[in-house]
Amino acid sequence: MSLELAASVRKTVGAKQTLKAMKRNEVTQLYIANDCDAQVVAPLIAEAEGAHIPVDRAYTMTELGMACHIKVKAAAVGLLK
Repeated sequence: MSLELAASVRKTVGAKQTLKAMKRNEVTQLYIANDCDAQVVAPLIAEAEGAHIPVDRAYTMTELGMACHIKVKAAAVGLLK
């Protein structure tokens, strides 16, 4: 699923909210910004590998924020089931 379609589905925005949703087994696709701090997204990547959740790192923080219709940048976005 492309990020453009992600704007119309249920999602979590931000590293903390997305990680919580991943631990509850609610995330089907993970988008991580390619220009964010590695320490911020390391737990997300580890959780995604363990849960076999596909990860897309093709977008910047600004692009993720714009796709989610928020006025700030976003390090991570998770699409929910």
